[in-house]
Amino acid sequence: MVMNFHELSARLVQAHHATIGITPGYTFPRPAWQRRNLNDITGHRSTQNAAKELLGTLNREPLTDAELMERLEAAGDATAIELEKRRIAEHYVDYGDLQRYAQLILRNPRVAALFQAHFDAVIVDEFQDLSRQQYEIAQLVCTRNSTYVGDPYQGIFGWAGAQPGAVHTDLLARAGDAIDLDVSFRSSPAVLSVVNSISASLGSTPLRAAYPDRWGEASGHAYASGYPTDVGEADGIVALTDYLAEQYPNDTIGVICRASYRRGALERAYDRADHQPQFWDIALDTPRVGRLLKLHSRQVDATAPLVDQVEDLQHRATESLQPTDIETIGEVNEACQQLLEYNAEGVTVRQLMDRIRDTESVAAIGAGVHVLNAHTGKGQQFDWVVVMGLEQGHVPSSYSDTPEKILEDQRILLVMLSRARKGLFLTWAASNTNQYGRTFRDGESQWWHAMAAAAKPMTADVAAIMKAPTP
Repeated sequence: MVMNFHELSARLVQAHHATIGITPGYTFPRPAWQRRNLNDITGHRSTQNAAKELLGTLNREPLTDAELMERLEAAGDATAIELEKRRIAEHYVDYGDLQRYAQLILRNPRVAALFQAHFDAVIVDEFQDLSRQQYEIAQLVCTRNSTYVGDPYQGIFGWAGAQPGAVHTDLLARAGDAIDLDVSFRSSPAVLSVVNSISASLGSTPLRAAYPDRWGEASGHAYASGYPTDVGEADGIVALTDYLAEQYPNDTIGVICRASYRRGALERAYDRADHQPQFWDIALDTPRVGRLLKLHSRQVDATAPLVDQVEDLQHRATESLQPTDIETIGEVNEACQQLLEYNAEGVTVRQLMDRIRDTESVAAIGAGVHVLNAHTGKGQQFDWVVVMGLEQGHVPSSYSDTPEKILEDQRILLVMLSRARKGLFLTWAASNTNQYGRTFRDGESQWWHAMAAAAKPMTADVAAIMKAPTP
């Protein structure tokens, strides 16, 4: 059986809800339920976000409904309390509740024994993305043979509750065999030199190329360049990707930016490019969801405000699914939430459909230029990669105000760098302007000098292609 944690949790709740006092007749998650109720309770977005964050945190603990309510009352969040009261009154089970209930169910020794007798082995992929709750669920489902595969130094979902450090430490303590993989079958020696410059301080085993001779005398490419402004940086990146697309028409080229808001100058520069990129702003786990949304977007009124368009699309898509199809409904919800982030004057759902990317369709990555953010690039690879915007305040983010958050930003940087096969290009801008016209001069990233030192010396030819300032 192959499934994700929401699907496994839904099956557990369906079969064993009575063991934790859940009566029949409950309603499965509906994407719009939380948003509609929050809008009814308060119109303040920050208050809504605080309530969602609190509920998300508590749902990752093995709490009964009564215990969860006690914690909410102790926290004094009136919005979260009212939302939870409505959920209980409607006998509704939301996405976070599913895994909380599943954890409670499996803590019943008799229920856990049923699953442990049935499953001889469990294999968990990407263990660095697990929360402690998900980790416990996986352990309780099967106790005989367990295999966990992943890279704790590429754990980038801390905001969603993932705890790569804690999970990795526990796995090492329990494992009969821990195998460190130190050979890369993807990247050239030049790329790996830069990757290792960032991974070393994380404690990762240095990577070496499986077949170093296959890359020729050059051993691949890796260059770093700073620019006076984000406009100059954008012009240099477009010139570089135009050159690569022309010289290597069958190659894939990825331009990766930590966050899409930093890409304003780049997107404007691509309006003048010879080789137009595909944007990957919205990532989905399955091609089916992308096709589903694109199909139903044709029926949405493009003259309505984007919020109404997205709500209509979400309703049409979910109504076409079975209520028990928790996984797909969840992905529809996540995609529609991402669509709302691109609310701008005149934009339509149909236009945004072009920015949906099916992350499991690896074979569908066509030759040419692709523009993406750090999280949508996870699990992918490109022949050539540009990692841009490497300034302090962006990488790491200005919102990363604790050592733990900075550590996660370093892992995010590692993910971006390690997408490259043949060549890697690093850029930063001394001055960049956001969408509100505010100019920032934060200086290069705290990791810039280590990466630049590990890269190859800039040649005159490469500098000319990238429109890089001369040293």
